[in-house]
Amino acid sequence: MQRAWLALLLAFVTGCAHQSASAASPAIPPPAVSHAPPWTAGEVRALQARLRGPLGMSALSTSGIAIVDAGGSPLFVRRERRPAVPASTFKLLVAVTALQTLGPDYRFETRLEALDAPHDGTIDGDVYLVGAGDPSLTSDDLRAGIGRLVRAGTTQITGGVVADGALFGGREVNPAWEPDDLQYDYAAGTSALSLDEGTVEFHLVPQGAGAPAQIEVRPRSSAVRVLGGVRTGYQTDLSIDRAPASNDFSFAGSIAVDAEQSFWRPVVDQPQYAAGVARSLMLQRDITVAGDARTGPAPVVATVLWRHRSAPLRTLLAHMLFESDNHYAEQLLRAVGAQAGLPGTEAAGAEVERSVFKALGAPTAGLRVVDGSGLAPSDRVAPMQLATLLARAGLEPTGDVLYHDLPRVGIEGTVRRHEVTIARGRSRAKSGHIEDVDALAGYVDTRRHGRVAFAILVNDPRADDGLVDDGIDATLDVLAGS
Repeated sequence: MQRAWLALLLAFVTGCAHQSASAASPAIPPPAVSHAPPWTAGEVRALQARLRGPLGMSALSTSGIAIVDAGGSPLFVRRERRPAVPASTFKLLVAVTALQTLGPDYRFETRLEALDAPHDGTIDGDVYLVGAGDPSLTSDDLRAGIGRLVRAGTTQITGGVVADGALFGGREVNPAWEPDDLQYDYAAGTSALSLDEGTVEFHLVPQGAGAPAQIEVRPRSSAVRVLGGVRTGYQTDLSIDRAPASNDFSFAGSIAVDAEQSFWRPVVDQPQYAAGVARSLMLQRDITVAGDARTGPAPVVATVLWRHRSAPLRTLLAHMLFESDNHYAEQLLRAVGAQAGLPGTEAAGAEVERSVFKALGAPTAGLRVVDGSGLAPSDRVAPMQLATLLARAGLEPTGDVLYHDLPRVGIEGTVRRHEVTIARGRSRAKSGHIEDVDALAGYVDTRRHGRVAFAILVNDPRADDGLVDDGIDATLDVLAGS
């Protein structure tokens, strides 16, 4: 099934000339028939009457709302076709797309390679670190790879360490993101070779009062420079500023004597950073490396020294949706483009997302895909587009994976603070919050009519009004009890 989906998407995106129109655009199969009794017209009217109260609270009264049945037919709609800022509910698009095109069991693979096999403890020439877009790759994973070389008896490398992140293209940092966000780990850039979600750890160890605190770079890389310093005092009041387009970090301020802690900041030129980390880890394990750390293409034919496979995609998606992990979403957006034979860019990923919308019969008018995470305030999706996508995706073979990868409302993940009653344990959803945006989209299992999909996108200065969340929670309870 997944291979068939990928073939369909490739045909749509690339428009291969040798394929016939019927092969490139097969008919969309009708939605599966639900075993739950269908909604009667009277039941829909009664549901709408019960929902007008909670969905009329505060900014909800002027917001975009779409609630649809399992096949995508509307149950309650309001401004449902008006494109809105989705915030992190936008991650649902890349989740559905990745499941449809890559499959739930897909794994990313990162490799250490050399042109020739090692001999007598020596690797002749360069060692290549080749990335494939794994959003979960950590420096500990790479440390384990270096350990593999040590256990194989490697003691020297006559060349250097070369990082190959060529699978992805475009800018690492999305220009549509707010400049104020770029200093923080949640706005780390995107690369086919990314360690620790595109960040470096600074571990600060206070010393005696008035003495400079110790700043440890974890892991060490020749690409990172620490400037300035932090003194030990009686309160923590410090700043960490990265110079534009560099990995020079300036420290200033103080840290309390008993406040040993870590801070994570995004790095740029991630392949170069990763090459520096790999070389540093080799030296720490007493492997002599004659050359420097740099970036470049790996040889077409090479000997694999170490191979690291990520957790299955279904597990990566659960992390992304539970924790609202921006980095995972951005990596996946470029990965679906690259795996479809397109350049690994945001634009290529967006093309594949649109193809999935169309293949599932979800509308696309006004859809604007600027990134994968929803961090960009210029992203746009209409509530009906999002709700229809969820409903139709729920009927696919991977629908159960998507459903269970979402956190339960009122129980876990970023939706744990919702105060639902009847819907507790009966609703799974993705939340979204940026300035003037409060969004929630997902599924509710009703008592009598099976599963419904919903998207509520509040774009209003009153988005943080407590009445908005009260209304959303009451809406989920009404649906769950229907």
